Amino acid sequence: MNLFKAELRRILRRRLSLIFGIVAVAGLLVLCTLVWFNSSTGPTESDLAEAQAQADELNRQYEDCLADEEFFESDEWLWVTDDPMSEDMSHTELCDMYIGNQQFTAADFLWVYTFDFSEEGVFMLIGVAIVAGLIMMMLSSSAIGAEWSSGGMSNLLVWHPNRMRVWGSKLAAASLVCAASVVGLLAVGFGLLYLTASVRGEVGTLDGPWWDENLAVLGRTAVLTLGMTVLGASLAMLGRHTAIAGGVIAGYLVVGDLLVQIAGGALKVPFPDRLSLYTWVMAWINGKIELYDWSATTSSSMPDIMVITSSEAGLLLGGVVLLFAVLATWSFQRRDVA
Repeated sequence: MNLFKAELRRILRRRLSLIFGIVAVAGLLVLCTLVWFNSSTGPTESDLAEAQAQADELNRQYEDCLADEEFFESDEWLWVTDDPMSEDMSHTELCDMYIGNQQFTAADFLWVYTFDFSEEGVFMLIGVAIVAGLIMMMLSSSAIGAEWSSGGMSNLLVWHPNRMRVWGSKLAAASLVCAASVVGLLAVGFGLLYLTASVRGEVGTLDGPWWDENLAVLGRTAVLTLGMTVLGASLAMLGRHTAIAGGVIAGYLVVGDLLVQIAGGALKVPFPDRLSLYTWVMAWINGKIELYDWSATTSSSMPDIMVITSSEAGLLLGGVVLLFAVLATWSFQRRDVA
C-alpha cells in the first residue's frame, strides 16, 4: 500500500476538505463580484450632470455672497456672526472662508472607483493566498488531530511501523494539497480580476519589470502558505489533538503577538516592531521592510532605521517552522502511541 497516495486520498475525501474548498472558492467569487460592481470605467452622463450642478450651485453661492453685504445676516448663515473667528474678518474674507473662493468644477464632486489591476490586483491575490494558507493550516492540523482522536494513528502504525515514513507521507500529502490549492486559487483569482479590470476598470501596464516583481511576491507568498501547512500539522502532531493546534495558532494571532509588542514597548526595546511575527511575514512577502526607532530621536535628529530583507525573514520564519517540525518528529518517534 502506497502511504503517500493513501494519505492524499484521505485528505481529499474528508468532509472538512470539501467545506473548506467551498468556502475558499465562494470567498474568491465574492471578492471578484464586489470589485466588479464597485468598479467603473468612468462617470455616467447623469453623474457628470449631477456633479456639475453641485459645482454651479457653490460657484453661484460664492458670487451671491460677494455681491450681498448682508449675506451672512440671513437665518441660514447667522451662526457665522457668532463664530469668534469671524469677528475681525472682512466680508470678502468671510465668503472665502465659509463658502470657498475656488472655482468648483464637476471633478470636485465625482467619486468614482476604478479598479486598476496592475496596482491592486496583486495585493488582492496576496490576501487570497494568505487566507488559503490559514485554511490549509487548519485542514492539516485537523487531519492529523482526527487520526489521533479516532485511534486511526494506532491502527496505521500496526501495519506501517516505520514512523518516519508515516509522518513524511502525511507532510508530503498535506504540502501537495496546499500547493495545488493555492496555485489553483491564484490562477482563478488572477483570471477573474483581470477580466474585471478589462471590462469594468483598467488593466494597467503589465510589462517585464511588473511580472518580475509580482511573480516573486506571489511565489514567496505561496511558499509561506506551505510553511503554514507544515506548522499546523506539526502542532497537531505535538499536541495529538486538533484543538491544541488551533488553540496555539488562535492564541498567538489574537493575543500573543499583542502581548509581545506591549512588552517590547514597556521595556523600551529598540525597534519593538521587530518582535512581531507579522513584521517578518510582511518583510518576506514584500521583499523588505524598514523599521524606525523613534525612542531616541530629537527635533534635530532622524530616527534610526532597521531594514529586514526577505532573506533574513525567510531564515527566521523557516527556522520557526523547522523547529516545530523537528519537535513533532522527535515526539512522534519517541513517545508511545497510547
